[in-house]
Amino acid sequence: MDSVYERALNEVGQNGKFQIRFDIVYNLVFTALWATAYNSILLALVIIPHSCELPNRPENVSALDWKSKYIPMVNDTTGKTVFSSCQIYVNPDENNVTKSCDVYSYNRTWYESTVSSENNWVCDDQIYVANVFAYSKIGEAVGSVLFGWFGDIYGRRLSYIVSLGLLVLGRVVSVFSSHLYIIFVIGCIIASFPSWTVVQSATVISMEISAPDRRSTIATLRTIGYSAGMCLMPLLYWWLRDWKTFMIVTTATQVPFLMLSWKILESPRWLWVEGKTESCLKELNKIAKVNHTKLEDETKEEIFISKATSVQAIGPLSLFSGWRLAINTILQLYLWVSVSLSYIVLLLSSGEKTDANPFLEFAWQSMVELPATFAGAWLADNLGRRYAGATAYSVSALMWILMSFRLYGTNTWLQEWWVGSTLIVVNRFASTVSYYVIYLFNMELYPTCLRQSGMSLGNVFSSGGSAMGAYLMHLGRLDARIPGAVLFVVALLGTGSTLLLPETLNATLPETIQDAREFGRRNRTKYGAIKLKTEPTRQNPSEK
Repeated sequence: MDSVYERALNEVGQNGKFQIRFDIVYNLVFTALWATAYNSILLALVIIPHSCELPNRPENVSALDWKSKYIPMVNDTTGKTVFSSCQIYVNPDENNVTKSCDVYSYNRTWYESTVSSENNWVCDDQIYVANVFAYSKIGEAVGSVLFGWFGDIYGRRLSYIVSLGLLVLGRVVSVFSSHLYIIFVIGCIIASFPSWTVVQSATVISMEISAPDRRSTIATLRTIGYSAGMCLMPLLYWWLRDWKTFMIVTTATQVPFLMLSWKILESPRWLWVEGKTESCLKELNKIAKVNHTKLEDETKEEIFISKATSVQAIGPLSLFSGWRLAINTILQLYLWVSVSLSYIVLLLSSGEKTDANPFLEFAWQSMVELPATFAGAWLADNLGRRYAGATAYSVSALMWILMSFRLYGTNTWLQEWWVGSTLIVVNRFASTVSYYVIYLFNMELYPTCLRQSGMSLGNVFSSGGSAMGAYLMHLGRLDARIPGAVLFVVALLGTGSTLLLPETLNATLPETIQDAREFGRRNRTKYGAIKLKTEPTRQNPSEK
């Protein structure tokens, strides 16, 4: 039987002008702008081509001869003989003793400046870049747990405000302290600490004021917004060229939303559950006014005297209670780590390791996430969750081994830029499908009372995978074979892990912890090929 709140929401309208306007502003436009501000650090930290700065070249000496005189030849990460990026001869006229560069010269064809080029975080110091990413992801992991709790205790609106404020504060600190490494890192941690809480808070509000059949629309709009922001971001950097200007502009887009944040609707459902009936009615009346509807007096009275059924708080340790539930949890956590590890390496590579325009490469590779989301939905509903996920992981494993083979292959056509771009795009497509399937598993394998805990714990492990990805990229700069080989194995294990999970397509979903402990056992009678009780919400696969 519907609660009095459901009846009240039906009276004010669950699919009206208010909901449509809210979704366009927050789930589409705001998400697009937030994506550029939140992910801007990915491009700002790119390590661009560099070498030691040479003395002025005489007019009668060719550039190649002059460079050969000062720069030693070395084997790069793929085994090819190239000019060193980090060494110079001490005295080229007398001996072949080398030393590290005193001054660096950067190739500014695409990037006028990055944090790395401004601070010379290259060669022996390029570990600084990996550390920044790692510390940021650790902060993100902690923030995922804290803000998940914060939003349930203090409300969606306050969670949105605090998270957005931290993002702006962190970016400002980083922009104006790039020459101070510790302060710069602190700024990055502050910005990443709220993780996805900003857009998640807006999405939760939207879902809690909308009809159930609108949820897929909400998720789709958010997916379009995020993908649009990821496409816009590199084009904006290409135009501005300077990392500080780029970071300031992308952060400035968040300021109007922060200044007007107190006007955002608080979830009336949360207010009702918390017993704040007066505030609940106030928010419902805002919806009714825009939708040209009216809340009945009888319903108002019932809300005043009603009390939502409280739900006992259950800790995340319950995710490991019972053998089958613990196995399902462990397998899912591995999938979070593996797909995040692969995805972050692909993201970082698209801004750095490319033979063509890195900004256009990043933009059109990001566009593939949108069709990949719809493909993931189709595959999950037609092949089943397990086979859809296993297929995506298998394709990803194949792409990683081909990408490694390309680096050392002797075929000329394999070295073409479009071959490398195609492999990355297909891999990005497969990773997005994997993300989608993992979200479905999280929503369908955990019971209602543990679903939020499962999602939060998944975000923690996802951030951990992203942090490891930064160091994997660092190892790839030492030996290009390492990332591909590691991620090939990781993807193969992901294929096996997905197949070990129980199929949830057309199965009755667990409602209690005991149901979840039984779900997936070989000899089960309660669960089988019967219609789902609820249709899962299709969420953004790019969300960590």
